[in-house]
Amino acid sequence: MIKKVLILFGVLLLVGSGFLIYKIQQTKYYNSLITTISGYVTQGETLNSILFENAVSNEQIRSIVKLMEKLYDSRKWRVGDIYELTIHKKEGVVSFKFQPDPLNTYIIEKSKTGEWTSQHIEEKLSKVVVGISGKIKTSLYEAILETKQTPDLAVDFADIFSWQIDFLTEPRVGDLFKIIWERYEKDGKVFKNGRILAAQYLNDDKIHSAIFFTDSSGHSDYYDTNGKSLKRAFLRSPLNYRRISSYFAARRYHPILKYFRPHLGIDYAAPKGTPIVSIGDGVVTYAGRKGGFGKFISIKHTNSYSTMYGHLSGYAKGIRTGAKVRQNQLIGYVGATGLATGPHLDFRITQNGRFINFLRLNIPSAKAILSKYKNEFAKVLKLYLTKLADLNLLHETKLHIVLK
Repeated sequence: MIKKVLILFGVLLLVGSGFLIYKIQQTKYYNSLITTISGYVTQGETLNSILFENAVSNEQIRSIVKLMEKLYDSRKWRVGDIYELTIHKKEGVVSFKFQPDPLNTYIIEKSKTGEWTSQHIEEKLSKVVVGISGKIKTSLYEAILETKQTPDLAVDFADIFSWQIDFLTEPRVGDLFKIIWERYEKDGKVFKNGRILAAQYLNDDKIHSAIFFTDSSGHSDYYDTNGKSLKRAFLRSPLNYRRISSYFAARRYHPILKYFRPHLGIDYAAPKGTPIVSIGDGVVTYAGRKGGFGKFISIKHTNSYSTMYGHLSGYAKGIRTGAKVRQNQLIGYVGATGLATGPHLDFRITQNGRFINFLRLNIPSAKAILSKYKNEFAKVLKLYLTKLADLNLLHETKLHIVLK
């Protein structure tokens, strides 16, 4: 008997604890007819589960979910996103508001005629251009934070120069950086950073410069002072991998076929479902099953190179034969289809139809500015170099930039 009482007490305590946690992440406001429920999305929660937990009818759930999917992709929901649900005692849900960030609010509500309506409200912000300069004491990241800027600015700066500078090993005490970027504000309050327009990094008496330029055709990129793109034609790898499980080799023992044969690619070991991206711009020449490669993608690039991606578990949306892809675009996911002993990516590259070792490839630079746009670029370059030179150390400056 005592044992049963203790078990019952434990169950009640567990249920009570769960209810307490639920109440902490949700706040309810009542009047005679209306209940307003405000809360934060928690781990594993979906719009369906939030509505179901608040006793919304299946019919209303279907209507709300269908409209919300047209406004905002539910796969982008994150823990901490804000929602507000208003329920009428007799009519059920009258509105649902979802706010993934301070700038955007998505609203589903029922009109007086009983019809569902949807809208996206976006805060109107003013764009300003600001600049900052600083010196390295420990790391680039710490130096940018010392100027009272946000971590995302440091990440964006490092990404721009990722092919020129290894920011883990190369920075030295006293190195200087300069940044000019767009920022979005409202009533003096900063909401988010925009694009970096110009940047410099000075180390070992060498100046690395990056100028953002959009030509008349609409193509945008970061260029050095000579008009050469800072990007390389290819990424260093098509995924974030744990290790290379097999290298390019003229003779390798195949673990399934049990005999030696050439391995003309690189096997990147990674968990199933790891995203795979195209290492460069190109056109998909094949997407489908291909013998021992299982699910397979082949991409032709514009500079006599082609790349191949094998053993995929699936393809990204829109990836099919004939589709154009951009560098770093998601194309598929790691798997173990075909002849594979475990999840990995079999990655191969050819130049003029001949397989080559990607790890030994001197990756070519991306295209430079076309000659017909050089005069336009020269004007932009002169303007930004002047503005960069005028920046004061550790003192943020608002800039007036006019590009004609």
